[in-house]
Amino acid sequence: MGAKARAWLNRSSLVLAVAVGVWLVLVLPIPWWVKGALLSVALVVGVAVAFRLIPAFDPLGRIHWRVTGRSGRVCAISFDDGPSADTPRLLEILSRHEVKATFFVLADNARRYPDVLRSVAAHGHTVAVHGTSHAKLHHAGEAQIETELTTAVRELEALGVSPVRLYRPPHGLKNSAVFRVADKLGFRIWAWSRGIWDTDRPAPEVLVRRATRFACSGMVLLLHDGRGTEPQPDIEPMLFALPQILERLHARGFSFVTLDQA
Repeated sequence: MGAKARAWLNRSSLVLAVAVGVWLVLVLPIPWWVKGALLSVALVVGVAVAFRLIPAFDPLGRIHWRVTGRSGRVCAISFDDGPSADTPRLLEILSRHEVKATFFVLADNARRYPDVLRSVAAHGHTVAVHGTSHAKLHHAGEAQIETELTTAVRELEALGVSPVRLYRPPHGLKNSAVFRVADKLGFRIWAWSRGIWDTDRPAPEVLVRRATRFACSGMVLLLHDGRGTEPQPDIEPMLFALPQILERLHARGFSFVTLDQA
């Protein structure tokens, strides 16, 4: 529900293309066993591509992407790519609204702003791992993935904060090696149920609408207090939108949890 119009258009086009492809196979004048083989190959390829590229999709159900097992209307706010110079402003907004959030931080950015990293933890928020850099890992091997995770943990601990064992791969991209390494190191992998594309920096009212329309219990919101490893990211639209997002969700009876509580 939080995607921008172009994303919905791309998704609709993909679904339409798949439907047309299936229809063409079904009407081709070829034996049924050939049709079955073609559709089976297409299904396997489609699942493999979706597994790598769709953050919340895993045919084995190993991805966490919703808050479950809680009574009442609950949701979780998560922030990726920080900390940044503007993260303290974000912390002030969260404190004013008495909301705790989960921060998936990058060690490269934490080195730039160690005091901010410690402030995130001191305010009672959950510090989790987004990696050392912001490298896409869906084509990486186990050695590179393990280095990204272990280096991040080591550097965050050296800066005075011990992250919880939650991991969100950059961009949500993944492969089987990501799961093997996460399992080896004791990490739970978290995606999200609603991203609002705040790194594109649309108007704040657009972000508010994306975050709150059709809000449902259990949703995990993805926002950003950084933009990859940019030294000076512009997160101003998100900072303007966040108070309204929290106020609207509070007004609808939502409470907020961190992902280590989910």
